[in-house]
Amino acid sequence: MTEFSTKLTGVPRTMLMTTRARVDEHQREVGALFRDPKVFEWWQAIAWDSDLDCFYQPLSQLSWVVRANAFDQVARRHIASYADAVVVELGAGLSTRYYRVGRGCKCWIDLDLPEVTNLRRQFDSETQQHRFISRSALNFGWMDELPDCPSEHLLIIAEGLLMYFSVEQVQQLINQLRQRFPNATFMFDVVGGASKGKAAKWLEKLGAPMQWFVKNEGDIDGMGLAIAQVVSLVQENYRYPHRLNALRWIPWIAKLPYFRNAGLIIETKVLPLSSG
Repeated sequence: MTEFSTKLTGVPRTMLMTTRARVDEHQREVGALFRDPKVFEWWQAIAWDSDLDCFYQPLSQLSWVVRANAFDQVARRHIASYADAVVVELGAGLSTRYYRVGRGCKCWIDLDLPEVTNLRRQFDSETQQHRFISRSALNFGWMDELPDCPSEHLLIIAEGLLMYFSVEQVQQLINQLRQRFPNATFMFDVVGGASKGKAAKWLEKLGAPMQWFVKNEGDIDGMGLAIAQVVSLVQENYRYPHRLNALRWIPWIAKLPYFRNAGLIIETKVLPLSSG
């Protein structure tokens, strides 16, 4: 199989780590959170960026797959609820979620920057059910390219994305969703607390500085979203204590706001503009 160059820069570069995390999870002999044969297949032709070695750690790998699994669960539930469900992944990278949980939907759309979508096309093929859009999530023209469906049947996923936007850019995106897709489900993750320290410095060195930090989910109030569910990524990690090494002995640490709010996975409903 031909090996493709993956010398990405900036935020797209981070997708190599989350992709590798899923590959490693797929290969776990016992206790894998999920199996992902499609990403394992693709990985055989991807050139790993060795400069990322110092950033790829066991705890990070666990966090990325725990996060992916949480998004999988909501996507699976949404598709089971609506026969004509449409799912859009913003900043999809090399996501293989469609192959894990999405084949029952009406249409699944993976959206990312052109250089990322071009890389995806080396491995993946578009169909009527599974489409690609080469745009920034902040280029709101993508909203015109979605198939028709009731807004309530639309699920928009932004996994590992919004922290790289400014709060003003996040608000602009939400405002557009409120105007176009009121009552859609919008699921995303946010960072704060412990993530403002070492993790932020690491990502800045990669050329992917984080911009939007939250104190807790209360910062979402007033942005035009109704919160349906909040999951602390650190607390979810402690469901797998055997994979936490030394940290397994101090589960109470996950209850402290500084750690609890390091990463939050938030499921919301988009409020109509008339809701204020």
